[in-house]
Amino acid sequence: MPAGRWLVITPETADVLRDGLLDQLRANGLDVVPCAVETGLSRDELARRLGGFLTDDGIAGILSLLALPDRMESHRPDAAALTTSTLTLIQALAAAGATAPLWCLTQGAVSVGVRDAVAGPAHVAQAAVWGLGRAAALERLNQWGGLIDLPAEPDGRAVRHLLGVLTGVSGEDQVAIRRTGVHVRRLRRAPHPAGTGGERQWRPHGTVLVTGGAEGLGRYASLWLARAGAERLVVTTSGREPGERVESLRDEVAKLDKGTVVESCADADRDALAGLVHAPGRPLTAVVHAADLSLTSLIDETGDAEVTEVFRAKVNTAVWLSELTADLPLDAFIVFSSIAGIWGGGGQAAYGAANAVLDALVRRLRADGVPAQAIAWGALTAGGAGMDEETLAQLRRRGVIPMTPDTATAALDQAVQAATESVVIADMDWSAFIVPFTSARTSPLFDDLPEAAAAIEAAQPSDDFAESASSLMTSLRAVGAEQDRILLRLVRSQASMVLGHGGADGIGAAQAFQEAGFDSLAAVNFRNSLITATGLRLPATLIFDCPTPQAVVAYLRSELLEAEDDADVREEDVRRILASVPYQRLKEAGVLETLLGLADAEAGGARASDEGPGPEAAADELIDIMDVDSLIKRALGSGS
Repeated sequence: MPAGRWLVITPETADVLRDGLLDQLRANGLDVVPCAVETGLSRDELARRLGGFLTDDGIAGILSLLALPDRMESHRPDAAALTTSTLTLIQALAAAGATAPLWCLTQGAVSVGVRDAVAGPAHVAQAAVWGLGRAAALERLNQWGGLIDLPAEPDGRAVRHLLGVLTGVSGEDQVAIRRTGVHVRRLRRAPHPAGTGGERQWRPHGTVLVTGGAEGLGRYASLWLARAGAERLVVTTSGREPGERVESLRDEVAKLDKGTVVESCADADRDALAGLVHAPGRPLTAVVHAADLSLTSLIDETGDAEVTEVFRAKVNTAVWLSELTADLPLDAFIVFSSIAGIWGGGGQAAYGAANAVLDALVRRLRADGVPAQAIAWGALTAGGAGMDEETLAQLRRRGVIPMTPDTATAALDQAVQAATESVVIADMDWSAFIVPFTSARTSPLFDDLPEAAAAIEAAQPSDDFAESASSLMTSLRAVGAEQDRILLRLVRSQASMVLGHGGADGIGAAQAFQEAGFDSLAAVNFRNSLITATGLRLPATLIFDCPTPQAVVAYLRSELLEAEDDADVREEDVRRILASVPYQRLKEAGVLETLLGLADAEAGGARASDEGPGPEAAADELIDIMDVDSLIKRALGSGS
């Protein structure tokens, strides 16, 4: 049972599912503090609403029911609105000073297998919360709990499973609860697709629609389709694309000498697009949704406008096309999503949410018999939304290696042969990626990838650092009052080196690491360099627990020196106390003989002879030579 009181956030409108769930939570022993909130509150308004509840120090966790479907509503659920409501909640909790972890509930937003319930529009919309939550896990750290998907009819057993997950004991933060138990989310290597005599299972032919087909990854998909046999490409463009890109694509397609025709229209011109799709005598055979828009902004800086813009580019067109082509016998409906929707990314809240909705849309289409597939992409060397040279260089440092167009299209050619619902195509340097990614918060998602597990294991500090710590302690004790100055120079030098600066001037003593430009990768490299320099086992959350160099110095000094100082003080206290005990009291207590025997053992010689000092003098002398732990254990009852 989760400890403490739990703040449960619900919409203001009543609903049978939400009300019934609250009753079951109470019936199973959870101390529930319900908080109903109005729709459309701003961040500040919601923060004030929550503030009164958060003054209770006993709030141990926060549970959001905002994304659960309202069975009384008849209109189409809005994925962007669901994203905004949960995003506003996350922002408001931070503004109100909440420290308890937030868990978000959905129902049917994810699938655990082919026998799972068929996804409807409400389930597809809820998937946005999962994409948003994966970004929140990286930005909110300890203030984020996780994502839990409920079954269609949550019974008592499901609620007990829910309570078990909320304890946090399992360490899982992305789970689906079904009648068969608790299912966890894992990333696994895709098997190599089995071809038939070297031929594709799907060979592009006839007319293929490619959204965003004149730029970025969409351009390479268009060229691949033309080479593979598509006779007509209908390419959509956005207002952000220069007009000459379509002409440039036509020129490249013409050079392939395949006779492929390229037609285009604006993505926003629905009538023109519908006319091209339903052109007489040229039936549409496949859709490739490659239109993209990446906006990078931290959760606290993301608003309704950013969410709306990303969803308009990534989600709205895909949903509209799925409806427009519902009666067509398509061979393929492929959507390009992103790794931001698979495992999250800092500054990718809206983008991750939109891509997660695309993945859920594919699940719904497959349930309707459409041969749909979601392909989540990593980075490409040439083009793509937000992919300038600086961004590509940063991705390389983070372990996401940009792929060449040839590599990407070869992987695409393999992926479409398989019947897999969701595939990730990315070139990863796991040793560079996984350690920073999991530095401040573990991610069980990667547990089934051998390369990731090996990289994490290799990054663990070995037992060979004790000598380094001992040497540093000796040096610090020798300089006395200069200890802080030496440690501060060490910390600032290591931090500056991580940031790419020379000397120790790259960061001020009282400057916050995040203000100086630290990200998760820098935090890991800084921690690892200090482990090497000090020999200490430092926590992965070092710069979050100690946000400035001065705070790190205080932590290092306590770890290096205070434990030994405490032991010295303890030994001195014990010796002083024993020296103050009269001889007769030691004798009456029956410990004198034990003390004298211990003194002989420590001195390596026999007890004093008859001509030597008497027992009282011997008792005084032994105080100065006893090991304190042995004295306490052996003299006070543990045997001689």
